[in-house]
Amino acid sequence: MRPLLFTLFALSTCAVHATDIAAIQRAAQQWLDQSLANSNGVPSYQLSQIDKRIQLAPCKQYDVGLPSGYRLLGNTMLRIQCVDGASWGINLPVKVSLLVTYYTAARPLSGNQEIATGDLSAQQGDLGTLPGSVIMDPSQAVGRVLNTAVASGKPLRSEMLRAAMVIQQNQKVRVIYRDDVIEVANEGIAMNNAAEGQSVRVRVGTRQIIQGIATATGSVDVSH
Repeated sequence: MRPLLFTLFALSTCAVHATDIAAIQRAAQQWLDQSLANSNGVPSYQLSQIDKRIQLAPCKQYDVGLPSGYRLLGNTMLRIQCVDGASWGINLPVKVSLLVTYYTAARPLSGNQEIATGDLSAQQGDLGTLPGSVIMDPSQAVGRVLNTAVASGKPLRSEMLRAAMVIQQNQKVRVIYRDDVIEVANEGIAMNNAAEGQSVRVRVGTRQIIQGIATATGSVDVSH
């Protein structure tokens, strides 16, 4: 890998020994190992080597982290600062890979199609090269509805999906009134479509309009 160019702050005229440069490198590696230990995937990284010709004042303690605006994935940057013994800071490029399981369309899928388990194909890939919203848990997709068509082999992303409608307009629905320990059931006609958790208006009888929350079973929950 090519030698690293640094942004240096408070450069010292005191040369640092090779062991000191190695200590900086080890501090960066230890921080990466700890930060990636609980990743949802198999992590790996390629850390740039510090040019040993760089002269830095001796340091007793380092602070390692991500500069503002950077994330610990893909081509990114570490910020290493001396917090005891000197006042310099350097930026150290690193490439972080995270091997994950993600899901693609197993076949061409059409818009407004509800996703079934057989519509998904599990793949392995580096999260750093994938869309940030890619589906990595099939439960995030199964039972939801596509907004647009998706070609076979294309990754599924969360923004492509919406909740399936559990209640259709003009559908007869069961209305459940709950008030502490009291529960009363009735029937009515839904006045709008609704997905699970969405608000739905229901006409009960000839004149009464009530509002409740659509449930996964297609009933309407009215709580007081």
